[in-house]
Amino acid sequence: MDLREIVETLEGYSDESPLLMEPRSDYDACLVGIGYRFKDGPLAVYDINKVLKVLQTRDGMSVEGSEEFFQFNIVGGWLGDGTPMFIEPLE
Repeated sequence: MDLREIVETLEGYSDESPLLMEPRSDYDACLVGIGYRFKDGPLAVYDINKVLKVLQTRDGMSVEGSEEFFQFNIVGGWLGDGTPMFIEPLE
């Protein structure tokens, strides 16, 4: 499944839509798949490293600052059943 298919699939759920990070122009490229967890799904799945890179380049954060912001404000923010998932891919 490529990025276009992931976005189209996630956008296609009208009722309990999976939440997508904003601004989409920055974060859609960080999507890596569609996830599910107990009684939840489909969910947007983002690559942590790509999200950190957006924070560093778009917002000019340091590596440490972006990691702290990510942990506290993004991973630490629960927005309901459609809250995205984040993975650190093995490379």
